Amino acid sequence: MLQNFEDGLVILPGTEIITDRNFTNLDWSEIEHLGLTFKNCYISHSNFSGCKLDNITLENCTLINCNFEKSSIQDSYFQDCLLYDKDQQIGCNFNLASLNGSKFDRCDISMTNFRRANLFQLSINECKAQGCNFEFANFANIVSRNIVFSCAQLTKTDFKYSNFEGVYLEKCDLSESKFACVNFSKANLEEADLTLTEFAPSEYDGLSIFKADMRNADIRNIDIQKLDFSGVKISEWQQDVFIEGLGLIVC
Repeated sequence: MLQNFEDGLVILPGTEIITDRNFTNLDWSEIEHLGLTFKNCYISHSNFSGCKLDNITLENCTLINCNFEKSSIQDSYFQDCLLYDKDQQIGCNFNLASLNGSKFDRCDISMTNFRRANLFQLSINECKAQGCNFEFANFANIVSRNIVFSCAQLTKTDFKYSNFEGVYLEKCDLSESKFACVNFSKANLEEADLTLTEFAPSEYDGLSIFKADMRNADIRNIDIQKLDFSGVKISEWQQDVFIEGLGLIVC
C-alpha cells in the first residue's frame, strides 16, 4: 500500500515492489528504506539527498533531474533505465554519494554527476555515459596507509566527453569502452584492461598507463610521444601506429 503526503511518497510495510507509477517532486531526503524495487516508474525532480536506499532495484525506470547527493545506494541495480533529460541536457546528481557494489546495465546515464562519489566495485556495462563527471571519484578500497586497491568494471560503454580527472582505476576492467575526448588528467590506469577500447582522451597530463593491456585498442588519435608506454601490452598490428607516432621510417 502506498500513501502520498505533501512531503512525498510514503511506503508502508509489505510494499517493497512499486510498478507503473509516476512521481514528481518527491522529498525522500534523509530517509532510510532498504531493498525496494521500482519497475516501469517515472520519477522526476525529486530529492533523495542524504537518504539510505541500499539494495534498491530499478528496472526500466526514468529518473529526470533527481538529486542523490550524499546518499547511500550501495549494492543496487539499475537496468534499462534513463537518467538523462534530453531536453534540458542534464543528468542526475550523485555527488559525494556511495554506490559501492552497484550496477548499471543498458542504461543512459549521460551527464550524470559522480564527483567524489564512492564507487568501489561499481559496474557500468553496455551503457551510454557521455559527458559524465567522475572527477576524483573513489573506485578504491583503502585497507591501510600502504595498501590501496581499486575495483570497477566499466565495459562496453560510451564515455565520450566524460571527466575522469584524478581517478584511481588500477587493474580495473575498462574493456570495449569508448574514451573519446575524455579527461584522464592525473588518472591512474596502471595494469588496467583497456583491450578493444577507443582510447582517445583529449587531456592526459599526469596519466599513468604503466603495464596496461591495450591490445587491439584504437590508439590512433593520441600523441604517442606524450605518454609513457612502459610495460604496455599491444597487438602486433598496433606497432605501425607507434612507429608512425614516433616519426620513424622503416626501410
